[in-house]
Amino acid sequence: MSKEPREVVIAAYNYLAAVLPPTQKISDVRVEELQPVKGVAEIDKMWWKVVLSYDNLGEFPFDKKREYKEFKVVDEDGKVEYMKPISHAST
Repeated sequence: MSKEPREVVIAAYNYLAAVLPPTQKISDVRVEELQPVKGVAEIDKMWWKVVLSYDNLGEFPFDKKREYKEFKVVDEDGKVEYMKPISHAST
């Protein structure tokens, strides 16, 4: 059974919230990319590539930085296999 896109995004967001230190404040979480990916071989499972961005807030309101994280979420069970930071060039 295939996961709904909403379920996949929620899994990525929950993973992000679970691994961030409780003192780290974030805001304005956005879905930047959501893509289903089929495995190459028949035994490979389908998964989702999810990119979330958020403002990493500092001590002051003007002290914030936009961060981007890529997640691999397995379609079958909704588990996050990895999260990694990605660089995003400002325009």
